[in-house]
Amino acid sequence: MAQGEPIAEIGRDRFWSALREKGAHKRVPVEAMIELTYGCNLRCVHCYNPTHQAKDELAAAQIKALIDQLASAGCLNLAFTGGEIFTRRDLFAIMAYAKGKGFAITLLTNATLITPERADRIQALRPYQVEISIYGATQETYERVTRISRSFQAFLTGVQLLRERTVPLLIKMPVVTLNQHEVQQAQALVEGWGIKFVYCAEIFPRVDGSLEPLQYRLAPYEVVQLDETIVGSRRWRAEGGGEKGKSCQAGEGLFTCMCGKSSLAVTPSGQMNLCVAFPIPQYDLRSGTVSEGWRTLVEFVDRANAKPGEAYECPQCPVQRHCRQGPVNAWLERGELEPCLPYFRELATLEKGAAGAASQKERDSRPLTRRD
Repeated sequence: MAQGEPIAEIGRDRFWSALREKGAHKRVPVEAMIELTYGCNLRCVHCYNPTHQAKDELAAAQIKALIDQLASAGCLNLAFTGGEIFTRRDLFAIMAYAKGKGFAITLLTNATLITPERADRIQALRPYQVEISIYGATQETYERVTRISRSFQAFLTGVQLLRERTVPLLIKMPVVTLNQHEVQQAQALVEGWGIKFVYCAEIFPRVDGSLEPLQYRLAPYEVVQLDETIVGSRRWRAEGGGEKGKSCQAGEGLFTCMCGKSSLAVTPSGQMNLCVAFPIPQYDLRSGTVSEGWRTLVEFVDRANAKPGEAYECPQCPVQRHCRQGPVNAWLERGELEPCLPYFRELATLEKGAAGAASQKERDSRPLTRRD
């Protein structure tokens, strides 16, 4: 760089993306998600939370010790989730401690327990972001999903309190059979507030092995229709077809995501896992350290990528580049990392067809050029 030349600036999303990639190369856990509790005031039909009850949780002092170890390990981005984090009375003491250690703090919440006092304290913490789940655009739909009366109004109040304090927000919609008809309405509502809206149709089994949440999962054709309606042809333009999302698809190696490469998760009882939906390898932090647990995760991922089981066929699959299945899906449904699940094969096949149709439509719409 020439003397006096200004330093180039990049957006924060690009910054964190580059940091994740660098962390994965160096095998440094730059991001961590801590589940503070399984306790929750809602009972969402699709949730992978195994109990919704606060049991056997790490005490605040143990969480602070964990935060110290994460800082020493090179972690910079720390997310707190649940359950519902505001069911813990010591939440703000924990968050303030993490903030004092220099972490970028993200909070994941349903916003229904936000009060003016809590909103003031969140604002004072200056979090990197607060991510809020939305389950419908109307009271009827929202509460069909949450199974708790008056939760929709509490959600609206919580969001409004945070908006008034200009807290950085992201609102996310898990799309299920009960609310799929309101995705566009929810998007209009959220964007009308000036907040970014994202959605996801991926529903996981519960981490205790129950497949009950899958009964609320959209059919493959409904997922494709949803994406076409909300995102449209833009989703195919990155590589001329079949742009993947951020889910943990298998491909050239079982783990193509950042789990065990630059990110980790910790359960309320102190088990270190690959992510909150992927309850392995369950390294016990109550009797071990973050550095030892991280080494366990790295070795697990590297071993799985180097020598997957006989059922692993992703690299040879004709629809692999369109597939959304990752090892977490197979593990939760089959107890193995490698098997191809019919649901995801059907979805990938439909995705491939939609990509081809979109590419053909774009070619047909181009004006003819005359050659000399």
